[in-house]
Amino acid sequence: MEFAITSMTARLYETVSRDPLTTSLHAGDTRQSYVILKLVTEGGHTGFGEAPSVPFITGETSETMLIALRDYLAPALIGHDIRDIRGLHEAMRQVFPHGNRAAFSAIDMAAHDALGRALGAPVSVLLGGVPRGPVATSRAIGTGPVADMVAAARRNIEAGYTTIKVKVGSHADQELAALRAIREENGPDFRLKIDANQGWTIGEALRFLDKAASYDILAVEQPLAAGDLTGHAELRRRSSIPVMLDESIHGPDDALRAIAIGACDYINIKLPKAGGLYPAAQIAAIAAAAGIVCQIGSLSTTIGTAAAIHLIHAHPVIALPEINWPDRLEKNPAEGFELQRGFASIPEGAGLGVAVAWETDQASMTRQEKRA
Repeated sequence: MEFAITSMTARLYETVSRDPLTTSLHAGDTRQSYVILKLVTEGGHTGFGEAPSVPFITGETSETMLIALRDYLAPALIGHDIRDIRGLHEAMRQVFPHGNRAAFSAIDMAAHDALGRALGAPVSVLLGGVPRGPVATSRAIGTGPVADMVAAARRNIEAGYTTIKVKVGSHADQELAALRAIREENGPDFRLKIDANQGWTIGEALRFLDKAASYDILAVEQPLAAGDLTGHAELRRRSSIPVMLDESIHGPDDALRAIAIGACDYINIKLPKAGGLYPAAQIAAIAAAAGIVCQIGSLSTTIGTAAAIHLIHAHPVIALPEINWPDRLEKNPAEGFELQRGFASIPEGAGLGVAVAWETDQASMTRQEKRA
């Protein structure tokens, strides 16, 4: 069978962030760790996927993903037809019914990439869309001293970003002072979001948002604990600032629950949380049906970021991209991602459209290798 999976190889890839991002949930870390996956079919079609090690978001580390891929998922998927993406996910859920979505995402991405390459079509076309060129992306800045936050916002606005997201939830007084200074210095002609990363109680959130409302805030992202959908629904009723959910939304089931109780105005999709492009597209469809606009965030290398861009091209409801993470990395396992004046783009080639340095970057990619 031309499209049957014959091998999957996963490697650890490590690099350094040139622009660590400190949040209320996690201190900025210069070390960045990823699992890069290569999938090959019987017909010689090759695809690549990737998942970041962000255990505070997905519960998975590079080490656990490598074990899951080598010892459990690969044996279950050898021989599977990559044209059957739905069946691929059913098979993965049979192995891990309750988790390992970041590992799922790497496989899902690689299967889409291989299928697109085999058919000569971009992944966006496989998802029902078409390449649409560069997309405007917002840029996040970490919490910290007021002067540092203001300077970071200034640099990014001067670099062409028209939407800035400010991490909050740690030190209310200095974060409010930073928001005020950022808005006063740069005027009304840019959009300002804030992200508390679960940093508040509902009382703390209401006090902060009441003071921040005068700074024209587009949305507050994940103000309360991930599991507190009822609290988010109450906060949404009591605050004038729209609520975006991130850590609360992993798969389509989470999106349905949140929308059903009125817990959000926006949803932030991340491929490692969702389990890949297939379930992420389901989240986007659910949100579109409910009239809820989506953001898509990326903590990924060029491989995962390219997948996010293809999803944007296929789902216009994802109107708030935040996909500049490769620009933060000192080195990258793939080429093709470009960022110019706040606009992100990838080539319009088949599959993900990016070139992966699998064979030529041995020094950085083979510290640990797991082969199925």
